[in-house]
Amino acid sequence: MSARAAPCCPECGASRCRESRWRSHEEKLSHPGGHPYRCLACSHRFIAKPPARNSSGNSQTGTWATVVAAVLLAGVGLVAAALLAGEDDDSSGTTETAMQEAPPTTSTLEAAKAGDPEAQYRIGRAALLDASHGKAAGAEAVHWLSRAAASGHSGAMLQLGKLYRSGVGVPQNYEYAEKWVRASADAGNTDGMVELGRLYRSGLGVEQNAVTAYVWFNRAAAQMNMDGVHERDNIALKLSQEELKAAQAESVAAEGNLALPISGPVAQD
Repeated sequence: MSARAAPCCPECGASRCRESRWRSHEEKLSHPGGHPYRCLACSHRFIAKPPARNSSGNSQTGTWATVVAAVLLAGVGLVAAALLAGEDDDSSGTTETAMQEAPPTTSTLEAAKAGDPEAQYRIGRAALLDASHGKAAGAEAVHWLSRAAASGHSGAMLQLGKLYRSGVGVPQNYEYAEKWVRASADAGNTDGMVELGRLYRSGLGVEQNAVTAYVWFNRAAAQMNMDGVHERDNIALKLSQEELKAAQAESVAAEGNLALPISGPVAQD
């Protein structure tokens, strides 16, 4: 009997992923050779090519030995690629992440050196995908992402936070993870808001607080981030009525530009 292993999650790097369902026939046709997966650690849904099937017995042992050797050869850079990108409901509409990105061009590198934050961000992500750099990939990624983040690039801030949270390519540091993820969320990045909510939900770098996690998920959802919708609705099930009411009131206060209910009768034309 054979079993198909799932790839690592491209969002958090976890290896605990299960097969998901296609959302439509059109989605399946647009990803030939790919298959949808759901990460059991962070609920991220992604599409990737299925790993080769492993048969039981001695052949499985040989396959695992090959996999271990490949990972050791690839080094941290290959594992860190999994960082580039709701629970069991596959209709949550979460954003999918491509497992591969086009390598940066010479013009992108020149733009990065000249101080372009977007180019620096792209170079930093590309460094994580280059297994030939080995352990140096993490240092190079942090170098370019830090420069982009210092210039206000919220995506670079978020990527730095994820790197420090996972500890892949850099020493794991939840304090640094919280710092950069919060900076991204405060800059208005809705993916940063979702990630900050996850830190509060898990108590990583911050005191665990489900109410505050709901607030950040809710703020992201209010800006049409479907990961935020999925995470918010999941954690709402764990809150009491009083906690939910307080979390929703805090969300409205934080998003001061939201329309408030009309107190009087609506004028008719």
